[in-house]
Amino acid sequence: MLCAQMAEIKHTFLQVNGINMHVAELGSGPVVVLLHGFPEIWYSWRHQIRALATAGFRAIAPDFRGYGLTENSEPEKNTYSDLADDIVGLLDAIGEDKAFVVAKDFGVFVAHVLGLVYPQRVKALVNIGIGYIAPPMWSLLVGYLPDGHYAKRWAERGRPEADFGRFDVSTVVKRIYILFCNSEMPLAPEGKETLDLVDGSAPLPDWLTENDLKVYAELYQKSGFGYPMELPYRCWERSAARLSHLQDFDITVPVLTIIGRKDYAAAVKQSEANANRWKENIPKLELIEIEEGNHFVQEQLPEQVNKAILDFLIRLSTSKT
Repeated sequence: MLCAQMAEIKHTFLQVNGINMHVAELGSGPVVVLLHGFPEIWYSWRHQIRALATAGFRAIAPDFRGYGLTENSEPEKNTYSDLADDIVGLLDAIGEDKAFVVAKDFGVFVAHVLGLVYPQRVKALVNIGIGYIAPPMWSLLVGYLPDGHYAKRWAERGRPEADFGRFDVSTVVKRIYILFCNSEMPLAPEGKETLDLVDGSAPLPDWLTENDLKVYAELYQKSGFGYPMELPYRCWERSAARLSHLQDFDITVPVLTIIGRKDYAAAVKQSEANANRWKENIPKLELIEIEEGNHFVQEQLPEQVNKAILDFLIRLSTSKT
């Protein structure tokens, strides 16, 4: 399945909270856990895994439960807190008290749960593409979206399943990747579905190869799209409810947020203003904007992203404070 240049990455399965969690890892040193989004998987961190290992870190990229090669024997565990609990279980399984956490897309919400509920297990967070949204606001997010927005459509049970079911898995992943590369998200008109927004003859972005697409397709062929539609697209209210016991929503560990200025999801036109607001809950926040970065910036422009991550982690690792 993997191209020869990825052969040095070690693949194992860990017993975590009653499931066999697939993890890809490389290197030795301080642990960095990499949390993927959708339609991504551990493989979306392929450029970061190698860079982190070369720099003296132990990079670990799991497939979340219900994604890729990680089984999901308890589909009712479908909140961000459940995924955060799994990451804590991963750390327990490898005997690590604390780790750096790098997250992308909905993985950022899992990282924020770790920072809120398990700050003693987190050295620092790096968030890519998503800023800070306090959990009490999560249940309102879908309601803010305009009609025809993919996330609103995919929150409807059965609708994305029917949309995706018209195509093979490779075509589904390809069309989502192309769609998410837009700097503004197009809306599906009445009578059209989300995947109809992408022309069937549209090429892959130049940084994503046919071999890359094959890897993604094989992994999603294994897991299907059922759980990935449930989480993140239908989990907002119950995920917020799981955190309703918290007294405050401050994240006290250092946080680096990386925003691609052409990422449709990042509200980048207001990123500096947003960062000032985020600092109300994250006092140790740093912001880096990547001018040409889109939603998949860590795959699109890995050198820039790797530099930002490594500068941040190395500085914290060598700090005496």
